[in-house]
Amino acid sequence: MSVLYQNILRMGTMVEEAHQKALIALSDRDLTLAREVIEGDAKVDEMQAIIEDQCARLIATEQPVATDMREIFTAVKIVSNMERIGDHARHVARAVEKVNDPTFLATIPRFKQLAQIGILMVHDVITAFVEQDADKAREIAGRDDQIDRMHDELTKELIALMKKNPESIEQGMTMILLARFMERMGDHVTNMCEWIVFAKQGRHIELNN
Repeated sequence: MSVLYQNILRMGTMVEEAHQKALIALSDRDLTLAREVIEGDAKVDEMQAIIEDQCARLIATEQPVATDMREIFTAVKIVSNMERIGDHARHVARAVEKVNDPTFLATIPRFKQLAQIGILMVHDVITAFVEQDADKAREIAGRDDQIDRMHDELTKELIALMKKNPESIEQGMTMILLARFMERMGDHVTNMCEWIVFAKQGRHIELNN
């Protein structure tokens, strides 16, 4: 199981780094860094496949007891959600060349604040999984409320800017979609937290509803 944990930690680091690079690329309008993020998404997908294969081998060869089986099944769910979070970094990178209007570039600092909360949640949820810490998972899931509030505020701001600048509606819509992707990051982390609680306690619960 230690190798499994190491691979999940590695995948989590890859996803975190992808988001950090995507945010820098968006802020600096760095198309080279954006391409690096887009191309690197394939490596995240490869890591997901490696971990899922590893989980299948553990089930086939180790005949795990119920607790270990829950942990292995949770690992599959964790990497599935991480892969989707990695996709969101790719979406941000692809938007770099689309957003160039100063009106909407000015909202990027608030977008980054929203994204950074989600990135920290990703980092912490991987730690909670490795440590099998259900209490930490519950605390992490509670942060999704903050993401939801910030997402709502940013969306309202973007809509107001679009009304004042109808010639730039397309760029405004791009930023709204990106903000939605960051809001979804919180939802994916919450799903991961629910699976961590399941692995530890053997029961499904809904967090942060």
